[in-house]
Amino acid sequence: MPATKGLLFKRYVRIELNLWRRTLFEIVALVIMVLVIVLNPIAHSKRLLYMSTDNENEQSIVSHKLQDISILTRMADSKREKTKYRLAYTPRSNFVKDVTKNVAKTLELDSTVGYATEAELEDQFDERTTLAGLVFHGADGDATPLTLSVSIRFPSEFRTIAPFLTEDRLWITRCSGRINPGRDRAKHDKQQDIYIREGFLQLQHQIFMEWYHRLRNDFITTYPEPNVEVYNILLKAADEPCSVMSLARLPTFLYNFIYLLPFLNIIRNVAAQVQDGVMVHQWHYGYSFGTQWVFKFLVLFLRMCILGAVFILIIMAVWASGYFGEFSGKGAIAFVCFVVVYTVEIIITGMVVAKLFGNPTNAVLFALMLWLFMYAAFCIILERYWDIHKPYVFFILVSFCNCQMHFSMVLFRKCIQDPDMVKTIDFVVIFTSAISSALIYFLVLLTVQWRMPGTYLSRRVVNNRPRKQRESDAPIMYMGRAPSFSNFEFGDVGSEELMRMRHVSTTHRDSERKILKNISMRIYRGEVYVILGHIGSGKLTLLRVLAGLKFPLRGSVSILGKQFEPNGEARRMVDYRFEEHGLNKHLTVEQTIDYHVRLKLEPSESDRYDIERRKWLAILDQHVESRRVRVGKLSPGTMKLVALCCCLAGDTRIVILEEPTTELTGRESQVFWSIVNTEKENRAFIIATYSVGEAEHAADRIGILSMGILEASGTPFFLRAKFSSSVDLVIIKKPHVPDQPITDFINQFMSNIEPENEIGDTLTYRIPVFYRPQLQKLLIHLEIDRKKLGIENMRVVGAELSDIYMKLVTSFRLQQQMIPDVTQTFKYQVVSHRQLTRQRMRAMFYKKMIHTAPNVWPIIMIFTSFVLIAIIARLSVLLDMPKERENSINIGFIKAGDVAKTIPNLKDCGYIDIRSAVKGPSKREANIHRTFDKTSFACEKGSYRNDLRKKSELRNYGAVEADGEQDLNGYISQDIFHSAPMMLNLLHNVLLRLSYPDQEGIVTLVENHPLPTQLSRKINLLDNKIAHIHASLAIGCILPLTVSVFVIPLVEEEIYNVRFLQHMAGLGLKVYWGITLFWDWFTFFIYSIIIVVIMALMGIGGFGFYENCILVLLLSIFGLAALPLTYLVSMFMNKSIVRAFLVSVLLQGVSGLVLYIIYWDVANSNTIFYYGACMSPGFSLLDGVSNVYTQCLEQTMCNAKCQAHPGCTPENMHEVVPNCRFGNYFKWSSPGILPAIVYMLLSAIIFLMLIFWIELHRREKKFHSPRDLRKMRSATYPFDDGDVADVKQKIAEADNTKAKQSVFLVDQVEAKVPAAGKRINTVSFALNKYMCMGIFGPRNAGKSHLMRQLVGQEGFAFGEIFVRGLDFKYDLESIHTYMGYSPQHRGLLNDLTPREHIRLLCMIRGVPEAKIGEKMHDLCLMLNMTGWMHRKCSLLTAEKRHKLKIALALVAYNKILVLDEPTCGMPATTRREIWNILRYIRYCGKTIIFASNDELECKILADFIILFQDSEMLAIGSLQYLRYKYSHGFYLEVRLIRDGDTLAESEENLRKDVENLSKFVNFLHNRSELVGRLHNWFKFYVPVGHIVYSFLYGAMEKNKVRLNVSDYCIYQADMINVVAQVQETRAQLKYHLIQTEGPLPVEPTTPKKAAQPKKGKK
Repeated sequence: MPATKGLLFKRYVRIELNLWRRTLFEIVALVIMVLVIVLNPIAHSKRLLYMSTDNENEQSIVSHKLQDISILTRMADSKREKTKYRLAYTPRSNFVKDVTKNVAKTLELDSTVGYATEAELEDQFDERTTLAGLVFHGADGDATPLTLSVSIRFPSEFRTIAPFLTEDRLWITRCSGRINPGRDRAKHDKQQDIYIREGFLQLQHQIFMEWYHRLRNDFITTYPEPNVEVYNILLKAADEPCSVMSLARLPTFLYNFIYLLPFLNIIRNVAAQVQDGVMVHQWHYGYSFGTQWVFKFLVLFLRMCILGAVFILIIMAVWASGYFGEFSGKGAIAFVCFVVVYTVEIIITGMVVAKLFGNPTNAVLFALMLWLFMYAAFCIILERYWDIHKPYVFFILVSFCNCQMHFSMVLFRKCIQDPDMVKTIDFVVIFTSAISSALIYFLVLLTVQWRMPGTYLSRRVVNNRPRKQRESDAPIMYMGRAPSFSNFEFGDVGSEELMRMRHVSTTHRDSERKILKNISMRIYRGEVYVILGHIGSGKLTLLRVLAGLKFPLRGSVSILGKQFEPNGEARRMVDYRFEEHGLNKHLTVEQTIDYHVRLKLEPSESDRYDIERRKWLAILDQHVESRRVRVGKLSPGTMKLVALCCCLAGDTRIVILEEPTTELTGRESQVFWSIVNTEKENRAFIIATYSVGEAEHAADRIGILSMGILEASGTPFFLRAKFSSSVDLVIIKKPHVPDQPITDFINQFMSNIEPENEIGDTLTYRIPVFYRPQLQKLLIHLEIDRKKLGIENMRVVGAELSDIYMKLVTSFRLQQQMIPDVTQTFKYQVVSHRQLTRQRMRAMFYKKMIHTAPNVWPIIMIFTSFVLIAIIARLSVLLDMPKERENSINIGFIKAGDVAKTIPNLKDCGYIDIRSAVKGPSKREANIHRTFDKTSFACEKGSYRNDLRKKSELRNYGAVEADGEQDLNGYISQDIFHSAPMMLNLLHNVLLRLSYPDQEGIVTLVENHPLPTQLSRKINLLDNKIAHIHASLAIGCILPLTVSVFVIPLVEEEIYNVRFLQHMAGLGLKVYWGITLFWDWFTFFIYSIIIVVIMALMGIGGFGFYENCILVLLLSIFGLAALPLTYLVSMFMNKSIVRAFLVSVLLQGVSGLVLYIIYWDVANSNTIFYYGACMSPGFSLLDGVSNVYTQCLEQTMCNAKCQAHPGCTPENMHEVVPNCRFGNYFKWSSPGILPAIVYMLLSAIIFLMLIFWIELHRREKKFHSPRDLRKMRSATYPFDDGDVADVKQKIAEADNTKAKQSVFLVDQVEAKVPAAGKRINTVSFALNKYMCMGIFGPRNAGKSHLMRQLVGQEGFAFGEIFVRGLDFKYDLESIHTYMGYSPQHRGLLNDLTPREHIRLLCMIRGVPEAKIGEKMHDLCLMLNMTGWMHRKCSLLTAEKRHKLKIALALVAYNKILVLDEPTCGMPATTRREIWNILRYIRYCGKTIIFASNDELECKILADFIILFQDSEMLAIGSLQYLRYKYSHGFYLEVRLIRDGDTLAESEENLRKDVENLSKFVNFLHNRSELVGRLHNWFKFYVPVGHIVYSFLYGAMEKNKVRLNVSDYCIYQADMINVVAQVQETRAQLKYHLIQTEGPLPVEPTTPKKAAQPKKGKK
């Protein structure tokens, strides 16, 4: 097979080129995100946050002498007297004690207090009475140290301002010293810097001066002590972002999502191929799975390289510009290498997710959920990498790829900004984790591919490992009923055999139960071989064996005499299409055909390429809009046609198709079969179907398969001739004419003939075939006496193929069927409304007990919760509070040796200008350290004030200037925070250099080290973030999974149509949602207790019993809000259980943990964001849990402090230990849980109201349309059938009285209101008691939609329906009490048994519970269900499930039964059982409406049928009537006798016989045509207008020997041909009207009236 790698590579490249819009969008999104990250346009700037109108554009200077803290005491005074602060210090040396005492005296402080250690000072610091704490480093002795190094510890919050946002109140998060009166709530001294207002600068200066005085006493200097004065410059400084303020982290937050969109697109691309079976088909064409994955990876890698190149170029350009610091070549190379490795990892991970899920939507949802959860769970934990616990970070980075991008970008950025902090091990960690993750997911991909090679592909076939013959297999012999050898017709003498199957048997994968049982068959060239069998008969398994996708247990398959091996050359002769079409949706039609033609033609056949390509494209041009339209945009029917052409390309000899017309409309089916018939000459088609009509219409030979046994095989004629022992005499009598005289008349010529079937006025007599010679005589006398006997019409036809099929596949194990009196058995007792409501409530509890309670998903979720909690508990070491919380701010000089090297000599300068400050070493995301280096200072000449007048904007940090010999002035900028202590530190060191120029060791160092904030405060500090997410992380990861479990049973009920069946049985909204919420909430309450117990056992949170009870309370209230949110998901995502579960997890996770992490990581605990996010129940819960945890943590810390303090007890702890007053949890202010409780309850109320509003809105919307229905026109059109027009007109003119006389009346109900135009197709009919109506049409004709409208599952806006006089639109609930309904698909819950289904529906219907057992017994006898009533429905076969659905429709006293395809694809025995029941029910006075595409079903059950196609009512009448009206002529099948001694002589004799036969058929009618031939079998269509059956049978019997006829068969057209004839008649009439009257108007000139409301209607 020419499956070249280049062709595959080009195919994948074409796919990516067709998806160029996705790639372009990815690039644009990436560029935008990178630019936002780099430029940070949304970060708050100083001028935006702290703008002031006072002196905004003026140059002014405010002085301060640093001798008092009057500003602080005046602003902090609340009792009109000065507040006296004390000063704390450590260590307790004499030097420190004296200095602190003198400083306190100078600043007029109350007293001083000393502590042994800094930790003790921090624990006992009381901000109410203590100004600050002083920590002297290296001052343990009594002597004066040469280096003054002091940490000044103020409270974390400012005392003189009270901004609304917490970030503005803290030393380590504020970014400007300027006062914004409105924002900071400041009224006085607005022109002073915060360092002056708070007293920090005064304290710093006075400490220095006391030390300096002691230094001058110890070391004599000639330099006089100067006067120091500080000036605050009120000139606006250059604006810059506040990197520590709100929204500052949003740009870097985007690093987590740069590759999210490409990742999702990779998954969509790959999953689409897995879903559609593309990879399996390409394996069949010769490409191994390994080759496909490799080439797919290469193409995706090339596309991702474009994306990566754009990313790299932008980042490199920014780095090269020096925006972040000096460019690092090592960091740049590492960055490029990481992007390459990360790209590989992204692609492999995407492939794994796509392969696991298959469905693109589900795979994308799972990937998005995983990406967001990984971000939420680990983003803050990863910040601890630069602090502690690096080994744990490696595990996090390996787990999933999204965490690596943000971590690596921080690493590479540090290479530029802080190169000394980055070590080689850091690069090893990131690259090792990325490579390890890629390898792990690669191994997972290999495992998944080995375990799940494809939907229909066996692993043994892929690995070419057929099952070895075992000794136990040798004596295997099928002991059941075996078909006779004569049931099989072998090929003709000249037939060319293409494929043969010999004695093939297979077993079920999970058991020894046989599927195929000793099957042998032959496939010949030029034929369409149809395998006809019921659902579950083994058709698909047989096709898999024939296609080489499965090895048989025994037997063999050969092609052209050679063994068919999966990897052999014979595989190129076979192609197949099952449910998966095998086409890539992203390729165009032209590209798809081009690929398959190139793939299937040999290299030596290149000259045929253009011919083949043009051929198939020409065929498809008639059915597609354009060759360049993508396959994914085609309708399912057109997609099937494209797939068929791909199969046929390259002269594929054997084409295998499974139910090829399932999704095709009637017209598309005609096109499909026309292509098959055109192309079958040199090929063989093997088609599997359960439709007898389709098999008869398309097949040259038919194999009938039942229960894994090939019962018979041969041409349709052979099957009729072999198994037909009678002919049918169909007589249509006049109304009210008795049938006995007709029967007696027939028995005068043939004895013992009785009516086989009697429906309405149609009698069917089955006449044995041995009476065929006497048939002519009988027919002649019937034609003579037809008026006397009251006969309107009669026909004689051979046996239908459906009758033969039913005869062959009817089980020999027939059971006796007992049908009780349904008029009494199914009549339920009318009880009071209250009793009925209570019984329905009990029914809901019963359903929950049998359906929801045994569900395994909660157990899985609890186990998953246990695992997640264990993992988080192990990782919680990263979330523990460090013993020493780092909050220091390095200011000025940090090393004593740097002072002398960097400070210019003031004597040589006019002033020293502070040009810049570098960021000191920091592990924080936002670096607030400001230190000096050799480039920080400039020695300027002249006067600073004079130079200042020339500036319009201040760009330096300040200056130090000598004003003569006695004055030393310092200048600070209020706009630049921390510039005041920086300048003062410089001034002090300048003073020391002037005083001691030769002693470089005499320096002063200062550090601003605010006290830690309370952990309960919501502030963007790492310790506070960790404290708040510690316990919330575990709960936030568990709850989305736990809550989303409750969506599974709801979606399952919607998917399987059980929700509507319950509603139809009488279950109201209040009972349904009320019991559901109560049960689920109680279950969730139990889960909450289990989760809390597990967390307690794992040690997460360290909660006590009271806190655990609070946690259970919060979880319970959360359940009241989260469950309705889950119900809302089930109302919209009700097509897939997996999809609904993923959406629910995603919604709960995003609105919970992800939103909470964004609040801390991005929004920086913004208050506005907080109150908006509280409307999400998940966020409120996590906030409440974090408040409980932080208060519990603070209580633990306070208890430890109290134990270390003498005289402290739990009772007086709040007086002895600062900030240790704790109230209860039920308060509004932090850390209270009232906001969480109130917002969760409010969310619950909103969601519940929304559920009921949606339910009511949907019910109202069913019967309304946005279009103006008064302008619509329906009824009939000029080319409509006359009977249809009469019925519609008669019903439209009926008044309310006549409507009440009908049991079921439908008046012009539309299938769908068109979006444009005013003409609609409607359906009208009326039924009474004792009537059964069938709706017949091909597949996808709209029958099921109409049936759903008839039971109210889907609405209608135009037209009316009346049931027993009740209006469908207003009395639907009352109407449902009269109706039983069986949907075509599903309708049962897999986890329930038939017994449980029946009991549930009986309870809802109102059947007294005491009588349910009796009714169940009757149903079991009626449908032979006794042996499997206890088995789950998921284990039942399709036939048994159909029986159960019929039983559920018969549960109560149903006057009307609506059945959608009641026996579609069922075994013959089951069909006969159901038909017997339905006929008896009709006999008992019930009304039955059913939809079917089976002619035999309509023939046996229906009084009359409606021909229905494309949602249009084509004709109405009985089956025989419609045949008589639209089916002209008959079909004649003849088999000639082959005679001759040699093959040549036989062929010559056959040619002569064919000529004679053709002359004879032309004698019957000169327009007769040959419609089918297979060797010596012929099928003619004879279009005789009026058939005289006596003449026809007489002529055939007389000429049988002369024409050398072996046997013959005469039968009428099937209903599929009747439908086609109706459409042709309509088309001819329409053409005639156009020719005679001109083009038809858009609106009929005299349209029939639209349906008018009946008189007396509501």
